[in-house]
Amino acid sequence: MNTLIREANELLHDQAFEYAVCGGFAIDLFLGYESRKHGDIDILAYWKDRNAIIEYMQSKGYEIFEMLGGGKCHRITDINNQMYQKRNIFCTKDNCELVQLWETSEEDILFIDFKHIGQTKLNFMEFLFNDKSDTDFLYARNHDVRRTLDKAVLFVNDMPYLAPEVCLLYKSTDITREGYQHDYEKAYEKMSDDQRDWLNRALNIMFPDGHKWINI
Repeated sequence: MNTLIREANELLHDQAFEYAVCGGFAIDLFLGYESRKHGDIDILAYWKDRNAIIEYMQSKGYEIFEMLGGGKCHRITDINNQMYQKRNIFCTKDNCELVQLWETSEEDILFIDFKHIGQTKLNFMEFLFNDKSDTDFLYARNHDVRRTLDKAVLFVNDMPYLAPEVCLLYKSTDITREGYQHDYEKAYEKMSDDQRDWLNRALNIMFPDGHKWINI
């Protein structure tokens, strides 16, 4: 198991909020080995826990920023002063080499540039917020696309991770991005018939005009 993911799980474990590893690292947890190099750590979380996560990460020495789009972000110093324009925040500390920030003329609004050099220490973490019902995980782009919670979030030992079919649905909007096709091919080969069927149904809903990953 990747050392950074183990450290991230130790940092988040036993907190009051729910979370799961997502992105490329989740695919690797499903596969059981590290299949490729990953740029950074992505963590699935729920909107209801956003403020608790921000305050906890601040207590651990991280600065918190919410994405605004257009190459800008907002530094969150007060949970009562947030913009909620995007569903992701990122946390950095110790002059993280993965992120370069420049001040703008607006208070706590910064320009941002991500360096795709690969993460080597736990000085960066991105949280992506989602919704759920009592029984189902709700896909952020269409709440009619849902997966029962016991199938959407899986575990390796005590480490929660987003199921590969749900990860791939998120990745399906940008399949030319480096590593995404690789993730699909590796995960699809190992997925169960139920997982493949769910992904195909979800892709057909989200891409009614067709998609490269739909297997009839």
